[in-house]
Amino acid sequence: MAKAKTSIKTKIFNALSTGASFTSKQLASKAKTDTVNVSKRVHDLRMSGVMIYANPTGKSNGSVSYRIGTPSRTVVAAGLQALAS
Repeated sequence: MAKAKTSIKTKIFNALSTGASFTSKQLASKAKTDTVNVSKRVHDLRMSGVMIYANPTGKSNGSVSYRIGTPSRTVVAAGLQALAS
């Protein structure tokens, strides 16, 4: 029986679920894809309800590191307020 292929989005989610921070380049390496595809999949994960934070790495090229976190009360309140209006 053939092994089921894991999607890029699942690979990125599994890597971030460890609690560590990863740059786009590191996630691209783990998922065996390019960095543009990583940012698209991170966007997809965010739209499905996963709270992914992007923190600047401090390098001049504008790169970021991604991590999964717990939303603050103000973020949750803003989301609920947006849904109500």
